[in-house]
Amino acid sequence: MKITPRDLILGGQDGLVNVLGIVLGLSAAATSEHTIIIAGLAAAFSEATSMGAVAYTAAQADKVRIETEGEKMFFGDAVIVGLSALVGAIIPLLPFFFLPVDVSVPISLILSAVALFTLGAKAGKSTGRSKTKSGLQILFIGFLAALAGFIIGVILK
Repeated sequence: MKITPRDLILGGQDGLVNVLGIVLGLSAAATSEHTIIIAGLAAAFSEATSMGAVAYTAAQADKVRIETEGEKMFFGDAVIVGLSALVGAIIPLLPFFFLPVDVSVPISLILSAVALFTLGAKAGKSTGRSKTKSGLQILFIGFLAALAGFIIGVILK
């Protein structure tokens, strides 16, 4: 099983951004830490399972890859994507296990920003692109997507 930056970014960014959007939306709607943790964990495990399955079925659809790398590689890709999604999803949730919502939100944003930038920088390094530019790109895309969850929480509060 080969761990590729593509699989780490695919799962990690998706899991982190989805759960960050949920965390921001629920915190904007003045939800308790307990509810945020339950919703975040439910989303994290659903997302990880879904992302792993998507990675597996997408790889199967690529006939050229099947012929060159074999079926076993696809399962490995799916595991890496799924685990990356789970790890990414836990990052924005961590502060809510220990701190009240009003303190957890900014810490969650900081942890998420660092993780997204790091993912992007590693992707930039592996592709020969600017680490800073790639890090900022992933950070911007991730926060833009998570903003949707926050806006829904504010609107439906």
